[in-house]
Amino acid sequence: MDNDIDITDLLKKYEMMRYMDKNIYFDADEFAMLADYYNDFGDTSEAEYIVETGLGMHPGSSELMIIKAKVLIISEKYEEAYRYLSTIGEDETNVDFLIVKMECLLNLDKTEESDILLDTVLNGVELDGEELYTFLTEVGYLYNDADKYETAIMLLETALKSDNSDVEVLVDLSYSYEMLHNIEKSIELNNLILDIDPYLFDAWINLGKLFSMNQDHSKAIEAYDFALAINDDDVNILKMKALSHYLNDNLEEAVRIFKECLSNSPDDESLYDSLLESYEVMEQYDEMLEVIKQKEKRFGTEGVFLQRAQIYLNQERYEEAQEMFELIPIGDQQTFDYYVLEGELAIHNEDLETAETAYMLAMLNSPDDEFAVNKLANISLQQGNYEKSAEYLEMLLSLNANFPTAKIRLAFLRFEIGTKEPFNEIMNQFSDEELRDLLNLIIVNDEADYSEFNRKKLLDRLNEARENRVLFKNIKY
Repeated sequence: MDNDIDITDLLKKYEMMRYMDKNIYFDADEFAMLADYYNDFGDTSEAEYIVETGLGMHPGSSELMIIKAKVLIISEKYEEAYRYLSTIGEDETNVDFLIVKMECLLNLDKTEESDILLDTVLNGVELDGEELYTFLTEVGYLYNDADKYETAIMLLETALKSDNSDVEVLVDLSYSYEMLHNIEKSIELNNLILDIDPYLFDAWINLGKLFSMNQDHSKAIEAYDFALAINDDDVNILKMKALSHYLNDNLEEAVRIFKECLSNSPDDESLYDSLLESYEVMEQYDEMLEVIKQKEKRFGTEGVFLQRAQIYLNQERYEEAQEMFELIPIGDQQTFDYYVLEGELAIHNEDLETAETAYMLAMLNSPDDEFAVNKLANISLQQGNYEKSAEYLEMLLSLNANFPTAKIRLAFLRFEIGTKEPFNEIMNQFSDEELRDLLNLIIVNDEADYSEFNRKKLLDRLNEARENRVLFKNIKY
């Protein structure tokens, strides 16, 4: 395409043609330039008209045919575009053709064919510097869009060797590394972007997100502050900053910012929920009730009775919690939170059968929830059903091998169940130091110095405790 064509004069000429509703002669290059212009502005129908008109005048123009394939791709007609490209004939030196073909292949899940074509071009086709750079970057973006991040990184890193100041390339490359969980590299690339353009708003936002993903919440807050210095009334950035303060255990500042956001965006329901979560961690239940009151006034009663009941339960105001629970409408029932609330109220009322049913229903809603599994283990234990409690604890350990006290509780249960094989099996999961801790928990009045015991002696003493059926009623869970 002739890049020296004046697009402004060309557009005037074309718009005059459209206004007069008659054809004016354009070169194939001019038609191609016009079609690309309207494509770039998202006016696909106009681009399609230009291409068809151009092909009517220049039916053999491969350039216009490629742009027609592009228009089909924009309309997500990938199979049709791919078939149309086959009518042009292979041209491994035409970068535009190669890019459009690869876009079709990747969107049709023909990744292997795309990889073969890519290898052919990279290792067998001589492209000049500008063409090669265009090929590397555009195809790199396509592989990123197809979630083929390793290939995207290879292409974009190669392009950077020619130009390490292309912000678009750096942005996509940072994204590729982020998707592969290489957050440090992604942060490094974002910093390069900001070295080039320190006022790039989106780059500061992305840097804040990356620091948050890396659990570096102080640096995330700094990045969001730079973004807010560029645009100080962006509520979404204020929300992310507040969340970083929350995750950084600065709850008071998180609440302050959430309230500021709420004053600017009172119709953002998520802000009410963020405030509720912050107040709950701080155990400021009266403040929670006030937020719920504001939320109810603006959005109605959906979820309100359930939230109030949960707060009353946390305050040990059981009668009020029960009253709220009974007011919960059917639409808010059959949820995880509803069944947990029902279970906790039943436990308070010493109704273990109802509590067990409620938590089993909670598990049906969320099978991998550690809290529900842990509660069922405790309920089964209180019912004297050690086998079932042990099963729940094993399930809990499969979900989280480091769940607090789960291994120790399972060991105690094995003592009560009493067979030697499970005892040996569970003991093998413990280090020597954990075995010493177990003995200290079980045999409270023993004056032996367990620090001097080897593993065999520790196991012998624990097995002796098992054989004596040492109870664990004094251990708190």
